[in-house]
Amino acid sequence: MKKNILIIGYGDIGHRLKIFSNKQYNLYALSRSPVMEEGITHFSWDWLSGEAMPFHNLSFEAIIFIPKPSEMTEEGYIEGFLNSLKNIQKSLSSLEFKKFIAISSTRVFGSDQKGELTEDDTPIPNDYRGSIIKEYELMLIDYYQDKLNILRFSGLYDKTTDRLPFNRLHRNSAAKIIDFFISKPFSGSNNIIHCSEDRGIDESNKCISNIKLKELGFAFDD
Repeated sequence: MKKNILIIGYGDIGHRLKIFSNKQYNLYALSRSPVMEEGITHFSWDWLSGEAMPFHNLSFEAIIFIPKPSEMTEEGYIEGFLNSLKNIQKSLSSLEFKKFIAISSTRVFGSDQKGELTEDDTPIPNDYRGSIIKEYELMLIDYYQDKLNILRFSGLYDKTTDRLPFNRLHRNSAAKIIDFFISKPFSGSNNIIHCSEDRGIDESNKCISNIKLKELGFAFDD
């Protein structure tokens, strides 16, 4: 029997997840803009409107939230990460779900944090983007507790990217990691995972460790 999966913020990563999941899920998608795509059940929903989600009384194996700032300003980050999550939380009172998988960012670590950084290191952001994303993570933990996994993505790239980020994650790998955590049992409150490709440690740079991700069983493609 196929599992029901809800993607809030459907876009490029959601599309790649649909491809790599090999049709094993019933995919429901919410986005602010209409999507005409086979293989998903799509609803348009503006999570900044204050209105509830456009469906009720459904049960999901996992809900995936892929936030995006409404614009690249402080207010845009507040809307895209904090205000949207508050409205999503209100709507989820009418839905049953086993897991909440939230996409976050290694931007929570400030530029002054150097060397290897693991999930045990306390983020010390030094700009409004990192500070708002850190607040978003704390809200997630308060809302969803042991149903939650927070996937901190490093800089996303694909073949169209002109300049590769220092800490990086291919968009295909991002989708495969989400797919991995849909099927993986959750482990209590140990719910933050760094998602970044292998790289050597450079004590003069911020270096995101992926040791925990690989110890959980995820393998990057060669």
